[in-house]
Order: sequence, then C-alpha cells, then structure tokens
Amino acid sequence: MSQSRMILASGSPQRKRLLSDAGYRFEVVAPRDSAECGICSTGGPAAMVCELAQRKAADVIDQLLESNLDGTPKVLVACDTLAECEGAILGKPVDEEHARIMLEQLRGKVHRVYSGLCVWPFSSAQSAGAPMTRLAVTQLKMDKFSDEQLDEYLASGLWHGKAGAFGYQDRVGWLHIVEGSESNVIGLPMELLEEMLELT
Repeated sequence: MSQSRMILASGSPQRKRLLSDAGYRFEVVAPRDSAECGICSTGGPAAMVCELAQRKAADVIDQLLESNLDGTPKVLVACDTLAECEGAILGKPVDEEHARIMLEQLRGKVHRVYSGLCVWPFSSAQSAGAPMTRLAVTQLKMDKFSDEQLDEYLASGLWHGKAGAFGYQDRVGWLHIVEGSESNVIGLPMELLEEMLELT
C-alpha cells in the first residue's frame, strides 16, 4: 500500500473526513449514478451493500481506464452503507417525508448498520488485481426522541444523503452503539479497511 496511490470511490464528505483524519493521502473519484441502478439483491442487506461497493469500485476503475491513466500502482476503496431495522432496509431518503418515516421507524429501537467495503488494487486493465470485498455490521439503539426533536432535525437538512436518514455525528446522544465499529456508522469501517489494506 505504501507504494500505491489510494483512490476513494465516493463523493461522501464523511468518508473523506474519516480517511483524512486517519492520515491517509488519497484522491477522490465519485462513481456515476448508474453504478447503483438496477440492484435488487435477494441476499438481504449484507449481500446488497457488498454488491454495491464492488459495482462502485468497478465503475470508478472504468472511468480511470477511459482517462488513459498512468501505470502507477493504485488501490481503490469503495464502500456502500445502509441501515436495517426489523427486516426493513433503510437506504438514503428521497425527501423529507421519507426521512421522517425512516426515523419514526428507528425511534426507540435496536437496528443495524451494514457496510460493504471493497479494496481493489490495480494499475491498468492488464494488471488489475482481484477485488476484495468484506462486510462490517454495527448494532445500535436509537433513543425515543420527541416529535419536536424530530421536526427540528428534519428542518436541519442533515438527513440528506444518509442511510437511515441519520448520521451518528448529527445529534450526540441519540444513537448508542451496542456492538461494532463507530466509524462504520459514520460511513467507512476504518478498522476493517486497515486490515484489508495490509493484504493488498
């Protein structure tokens, strides 16, 4: 990894901040929206996030190859995250009302955050390594916040672009980790990433 350029296949500010705070040097190339189209996994949330992470990685590799990239070794990092509560998969809300429904479903309940993490070493189409994809799961309990607190949070707009319509860092004390990685809830399981990078 020390000889390779890291590329983050994500436009997420939370993932960029986690990598920066951990001291990684990296470039950002966001996957195209089409990378997430047509996903309908029958394997539940675990299979879905792993498949989406690998599809995002493959899309960014295609973009880089189309741009006639140099032969410098690279390692691409892609991640997809969703929440699941009582069997219902909670991705990113499409609007404020959708966010309200998700948060009302999570209120006072135990739920899980799943992240599929894909690490893919490559330098060109002729020398691409095999993608490595792993799963991180964190179990959480959300407080029974009031309707007034819910309205205030929705008005803040912080729910935009977040699986389950909520960010762990948004309202301190609303979410409590029962088991698993805190960084996974924010958007990138850093402990798992470190393990995977050691294998590349």
